[in-house]
Amino acid sequence: MKVAVIGVGYWGGKHVDEYLQLGHNVTICDNNEKNILECKEKFGVITIKNLEEILNDNEIRSVSICTPNETHFKIAKQCLESGKHVFLEKPIATNLKDADELSTISENNRLILQVGHLYRFNNSILEAKKIIDKDSFGTVHSVYFSWTNFEPIFQNRGIILDLGIHPVDIIDYIFGGTFKNIKCRGWGIRQDNPEFAIINYQLLTSKKQTIFVNIELSWINPIRKREMIILSNNHTLKVQCVDQNLTLINNNSKNKEEITIKSNNTIRDELEFFINSCETKQMISTPYPNSQIGKSILEVVLQAEIENSDKK
Repeated sequence: MKVAVIGVGYWGGKHVDEYLQLGHNVTICDNNEKNILECKEKFGVITIKNLEEILNDNEIRSVSICTPNETHFKIAKQCLESGKHVFLEKPIATNLKDADELSTISENNRLILQVGHLYRFNNSILEAKKIIDKDSFGTVHSVYFSWTNFEPIFQNRGIILDLGIHPVDIIDYIFGGTFKNIKCRGWGIRQDNPEFAIINYQLLTSKKQTIFVNIELSWINPIRKREMIILSNNHTLKVQCVDQNLTLINNNSKNKEEITIKSNNTIRDELEFFINSCETKQMISTPYPNSQIGKSILEVVLQAEIENSDKK
């Protein structure tokens, strides 16, 4: 398939790499000449076009959008209105109105709109869901996330919207349900927008259970973590979401069991799912990350931003 990647910085470059390894013909687009040159040097076998040329190229039927968050809506809308299937990195938009509009355009025109909630394709998350769905795991009462690493200063980006999407989405995938009582505290030390934050809320699951969720986000902690801990009355499950390691702990005996799974290339799997959906023109349905899921996760994170009691 002939596919375009719009925005080929760090994450967009990964899209280019995976598409090429999957055997697709890749066209790239970026306003930053340095990104273009680095991509060309690394991969070579790519075509370079500007956005207007991509929109007018009828042979390009599918695009990945990996641009800054504030540009997602405008570029995705242009691509959808040009009749192209869209893989849109998270978040789907920066407000619910724009998310609704993208959803409507894709549905009315039977065009694929997949949002980059990649942990729905992560084998450790899939296995975690299987484990906690077993009666033997017990009744879950709380979930804790540590989502931390050191990043440079971002002039126009805050951590709540940018990084909070993933943990909230993982919770939604595993438990479903609705949220209430969102609380948030976040602050920026080196920048005006928050670069660390704590989000917590109550989740009312589809099984009518109430779970307390606590999410720690940080761009100033050099200790990189992508860790989830799920606690029930009987067991605790510790999940390293990127390394794809799981540890099951018996709360009473303290015995630990390392759960063996086959780790997967999550980016490749989500992009392969996208291309398959485009080829079959099969609209994306739950639990895969369609526009409705993208909007519902965005709603939680935007509410956390509103509730941030420390915002400047």
